[in-house]
Amino acid sequence: MNKQKPQQSHIQITVRFVEKQNGKKALFDARKILRSLNHLTHDDRLIRRINALVLAQIAGYSQIDTATIRQLIISTLNLLDHPELAKRYDEYRPSATKQDQFKQLSFFNL
Repeated sequence: MNKQKPQQSHIQITVRFVEKQNGKKALFDARKILRSLNHLTHDDRLIRRINALVLAQIAGYSQIDTATIRQLIISTLNLLDHPELAKRYDEYRPSATKQDQFKQLSFFNL
């Protein structure tokens, strides 16, 4: 018996806000998950699959923190038998913005 694969468009996303590591809230943007996955691999099929699975897992939340999203991506990569990508994603940190880089310099924190 053939079963149709679930389409991403059928997933009702209710997440409105993301709590960042610094405690600030931002509007949820699912495209950021795709961008981070594109930095990890160029396998479009794998990217779409991981994205769909992660979005399905967070679909019921109204707010979620970035650490939880990260952990969901890592566990999904491991579940799909991509431990090397999971490790790389866990180690990946997006580069800080220029403003954040200036804040890290001690003489700007007087």
